[in-house]
Amino acid sequence: MKISKHGDIEVVKMSVNPLFRVMDIYLYFMDGLLVDTGPSIRKRGLIPIFKSWDIEQIALTHHHEDHAGMASWLAEHTDATIFGHEKTIELVNKRAQLPWYRKLFSGPRDAFQASVYPQVIQTGKYEFYPIETPGHTDDHVSLFEPNQGWLFTGDLYITPYPKVFLKEESMNAYIESIEKLQQLDYQTIFCAHEGVITTGKQMMDYKLDYLKGLKNEVIRLHQLGLSDQAIIKTLFPKQVKLEQITFGSFSRLHLVRSCYMDEKV
Repeated sequence: MKISKHGDIEVVKMSVNPLFRVMDIYLYFMDGLLVDTGPSIRKRGLIPIFKSWDIEQIALTHHHEDHAGMASWLAEHTDATIFGHEKTIELVNKRAQLPWYRKLFSGPRDAFQASVYPQVIQTGKYEFYPIETPGHTDDHVSLFEPNQGWLFTGDLYITPYPKVFLKEESMNAYIESIEKLQQLDYQTIFCAHEGVITTGKQMMDYKLDYLKGLKNEVIRLHQLGLSDQAIIKTLFPKQVKLEQITFGSFSRLHLVRSCYMDEKV
């Protein structure tokens, strides 16, 4: 677990699981606002950090346990207001029912109470505008600070060239969300799994172009009569590590199907 600073922003970097260091997660804290809470499996390291901060508000990008796993502890031990999308609120008021491997990897996500995002989150120095950005999940929210050119993207960015999706991820929603964000005047992305990206808008352009091109190519091959497995073999012949460690929850098949499922083909 490492704490660094990017200007006024305190950045916590840690592996999601302390034993299986296959995925990092980043938390961001500035001027009383914490963006995401980290997984409960890292509570031993996170609790002292949280106690050292004067956390007044918490912004959840979405409900997944690596982002909201420590929210129940924060709700119990601080006076901070926790914000989330209205769909997040519906999900987190009860303990998450997780597959065994996700619970083992990230720890549980216990129930907690949260409030629906206001139009703007005000701190002493900053203004953060919540923007609905579905794609990874239906309840996904990004946070835009227009005066600083900051964009906190949760799991929307991660990589410009994804090769796997969760079953519930939507290619169309990803594209629409990124197109919406590209209308904003921002420079720096604060990604939950890749950290601070100072060329954020350019990298998001790369991702948008990639997703559009990939979707069109998958649809073209699908219309030619290729099976899903044939499309996978053509476009992504090598198995992706994330497929193995998530037992297929993230898969090339889900990505391929998402490209054409919403289309009339």
